[in-house]
Amino acid sequence: MEKQRAAKAYERYADTVVRAAWHFTGDVYSAQDCAEEAFLKLMSQDDMTDEHILPWLIRTAVNNAKNVAKSAHRTKTQPLDELSDTATNDERTLAMRAAARAMLTLPEKYKLPLMLHLSQGMTIQETAKTLGKGMNTTASLIRRGKKLLQKAFEKEEL
Repeated sequence: MEKQRAAKAYERYADTVVRAAWHFTGDVYSAQDCAEEAFLKLMSQDDMTDEHILPWLIRTAVNNAKNVAKSAHRTKTQPLDELSDTATNDERTLAMRAAARAMLTLPEKYKLPLMLHLSQGMTIQETAKTLGKGMNTTASLIRRGKKLLQKAFEKEEL
């Protein structure tokens, strides 16, 4: 892939790819590393069509993030934002952290569809296409994931 095309893909999709990876790592720096690796791998893809770039990047970054999440070093460390919960006490920040922790507790099969649908504003059809799943399957994953997310968020708030 030529550099200009890869640079355009980075400008357009970097935030989405980092967010997708973050839902599996729980750490923004690890997520950025996973996204960076995905974009580097994209440079070696010669026959990638424009419509397949985003799904490929998300899948590659998520796979990288899953590997990072299960690595031995990761299980022995604690993200800095968990240590600094008392650093900022405003209600909005605490609510956002509670929502993020609730999202991290969900089973893996719900995280990515919810992130794409809720955070990125994709329709169910766009989400299904990005994930390579059927529309009914994707709609069910989103619906069940929302219910689980609501329960997890209520637990976090208590």
